[in-house]
Amino acid sequence: MSALRTASGIALALSVASLACTRQDSPTAPASARLSSGAPTEVGTGPSVSGESIAVARLHPVLGSGSGIVKVTPTSNADGSFSAQININVHGAPGNTVFYIQRAPEVGRVNGADGICQRADGLAPWGPPAPNFITFPLPATGPLLTLETSNGGAGSTHLDFAASIPDGTQFDVMFRLVDNLTNPTIELRTGCFTVTVR
Repeated sequence: MSALRTASGIALALSVASLACTRQDSPTAPASARLSSGAPTEVGTGPSVSGESIAVARLHPVLGSGSGIVKVTPTSNADGSFSAQININVHGAPGNTVFYIQRAPEVGRVNGADGICQRADGLAPWGPPAPNFITFPLPATGPLLTLETSNGGAGSTHLDFAASIPDGTQFDVMFRLVDNLTNPTIELRTGCFTVTVR
């Protein structure tokens, strides 16, 4: 019986050691986040070629199919306000689908940079009358921004975005793409991530 206990102890020790060696706690490893639907997603940050901070978040399906990546690169604005280059790539979605590009930024209220994204879930201090998600380019004027997939279900777009948010401000944001603004049948979301205005 003691040989069985010894073998079991060795197996347990090896399993724990194996898990410890595969854990990713380095500062450059993606952080784990959860969507409202409970699906895991990865969010990573790091320097871009120009030295600016970037955030990269995976898109996962909440409704329908598809996946992709959203990359936000804040850029310096001469007046100290927020501007960013936003790149969105989608694949595995239905072909010839038009997606509206939306975000749920948490600027100007408590818990604005706590990593939770209460606005996307309609939680306090957010909720009516403020919409959970805002379609680009609102509140600026112009046509709503979209991404259209190819016959094969892939697509990409690039946005130049600017807003009157002071330099140094941190805020949480979640992105989503929907095929219909009122009754979507496809919804892709990122996890919650924090952006720093540069």
